[in-house]
Amino acid sequence: MKSWKKTSLLTTLIILVLLSSVYYIFNMSVSVPSSDIEFSPGQVEGKLNGVYEGQKPKNIIVFIADGMGFSHLSLALQTQQTENTPSVWQAFDVKGWHDPRSLIGPLTDSEASATAMATGVSTNFGHIGMSNEGETLENIFEMAWAMNYATGIVTDSYVWDGTPAAFTVHTRNEDDARDILTQLANSDLDLLFGELEDVGEDEVPEVEETIAILEKRFQLLDASLKLPTGDAATSPVAVLFEEDEIQDLDSEPNLPELTETALEYLTNQGKAFLLLVECEEMDSASHTNNTDRVVKGLQSLQKTLAMLQEFVEKNGETLLIFTSDHETGGLATLSDYNNYPNMQVRWSTNEHSAAVVPLFAKGPGAHCFADVHRNWQIGDCLIELISQNTPGL
Repeated sequence: MKSWKKTSLLTTLIILVLLSSVYYIFNMSVSVPSSDIEFSPGQVEGKLNGVYEGQKPKNIIVFIADGMGFSHLSLALQTQQTENTPSVWQAFDVKGWHDPRSLIGPLTDSEASATAMATGVSTNFGHIGMSNEGETLENIFEMAWAMNYATGIVTDSYVWDGTPAAFTVHTRNEDDARDILTQLANSDLDLLFGELEDVGEDEVPEVEETIAILEKRFQLLDASLKLPTGDAATSPVAVLFEEDEIQDLDSEPNLPELTETALEYLTNQGKAFLLLVECEEMDSASHTNNTDRVVKGLQSLQKTLAMLQEFVEKNGETLLIFTSDHETGGLATLSDYNNYPNMQVRWSTNEHSAAVVPLFAKGPGAHCFADVHRNWQIGDCLIELISQNTPGL
């Protein structure tokens, strides 16, 4: 009888443990909620008071590596880092991450994520500078224009791409290149370097019409990147390249050269500046699971970052923020035990994933980004940094 009771009790305990495990596993496996309520915009207000007082930057550079996740970063460190030599990633003052999800769920696209970073408001897929309800959202470039900043955009993608567009214009049709180009031409943007893509297809104007639109504001330069001098030195400038003409360090010019020219132009304006740099290579390469292109893109990206970090250190008044809008490809780096220490690269998708992405900062104001956990909080920090600057500086 006692033996039966012991067996029955043991069986009951086992059943309870199994039920608890099933309950735990089920609750760990449920779908990710569309949003959380841990953070609210108001929580970031006043971050520059007290401990951050006196650390606000005069100039701000925002570098967005489209589609880059921590596995891309790991690939860079494992394949392009010389032992005992500091990397560009170690040179940042603040190293963290953010969740780039959209308003409606754990996944996002470039338009929604960049809009959140440019405005401080989370929104839906395909919304460029607009809320989920279709309301126009003020972005940091518009704030900068109101305060007489010099402003520029450099991208190795097309100039109406979702990322640069989200920082400067407002539209619900991400494919309407004509509208985006027209808004850029009617803006106060001072510099625009990038490519053309799908020219003449659907809502993308032909080259002649594109040039005619942009020439209403910008002086178009050639590939030599020779900047205007004399009275024309302050004229807004643009450079246009063919599709995929700017890819890696073998391109002429390449992303580091374009960015360096942009810095030269903006510093020559003699006032505070805001510069957005986009590297599209991680996204384009990862959508096709092209590992070789990823590696070459990382080389270009790191050389650009090294140049920007050197500028930040010498200038002393400039903040550099590096981040991504989302991860693409579900990249993983694995050990190749049959050929150790070589690695294998595996892809899980051709689309965007729900992974968190890097967020690094260097220079005055960098610590404002130490507590960021969502992409819209990046926008909140940028808005506060810009709003505390002196108009016309």
